[in-house]
Amino acid sequence: MSSQPETKITSLASTHRGRWAVVLLLASFCAMAAVSWKLARAIGAVPTWGFQPPAMAAAQHSPEDVIGDLGGMPVKISRFVAEYVEYEGDPGWSGPRNGPPPIRTYSSRLESFGFEVRYPDMAMLTSSVMWADKSRYNIYNTPWMHVGIISGGIYPGHGFMNRPHVSNGQLKSEYWWENYEVRKSKKFGLTEYRLSGINPKTKEPASESQEAEVIYLYHDNTGNVLTRIDCSNVPHEAAPCEQRWDLGGQGVAAKVRVMYRRGHLENWRDIQKKVTEVVLSFQACSAESETATIIPASVIPK
Repeated sequence: MSSQPETKITSLASTHRGRWAVVLLLASFCAMAAVSWKLARAIGAVPTWGFQPPAMAAAQHSPEDVIGDLGGMPVKISRFVAEYVEYEGDPGWSGPRNGPPPIRTYSSRLESFGFEVRYPDMAMLTSSVMWADKSRYNIYNTPWMHVGIISGGIYPGHGFMNRPHVSNGQLKSEYWWENYEVRKSKKFGLTEYRLSGINPKTKEPASESQEAEVIYLYHDNTGNVLTRIDCSNVPHEAAPCEQRWDLGGQGVAAKVRVMYRRGHLENWRDIQKKVTEVVLSFQACSAESETATIIPASVIPK
């Protein structure tokens, strides 16, 4: 009896397994690449403009500066600085715009944008020299930070910093990786929260898990949260941290997010002060905007 059919079946099965192996290999590569990109992006190691939808890229690379209303403050931002620019009503990440883009004015409400800034001199990517400077560093020594601003219809509302959450121990969860407890000692003037209990996977203290995040809060004298910082628990100073605060105290309905490497955590007060000053410096003069906006005294952690 001929073995040709059997040989053919075996060959097809091998080919099928080979194709699945390639698919799995590509999937694994993509997953690792996504994680690596997210980590590097969080601390400013890679630019964002290459990943923007066409409408956002057009706003960033327009010959005109970005203008609009940022939480009640008319702003004018250099076209070389602003990235990921999104106005209320924009399709954003959801797809292309239907119809021609509207003409932007100082009444056009901004929903989000970002920019890169170097700490501590707060220089921005306004020239090829600055781009070259940024490329000189790696994730372990970069002074560059990424700032993201959220406003308009996606602003979470005044007082969002004080809303109870499982990550600062105010609420309890049925999941072990969401239950935090406060630590007695403070770190750089911040109240520290770490996971409580035991990691059931490793049987080690959950607080030492590298997959967990360490939460830091700063409260004023009345108990209001003025600053929140989430840091990765990986054991090196390139670990990404995200610092958040509300500009409502400055009369601007906007949320600020700054991402930097953990080596800068000790400078969190100065970072918050200087980034706030940079954002407020975007305010357009009243002659341009025909609107005079008065910014109240800053509420900066002391």
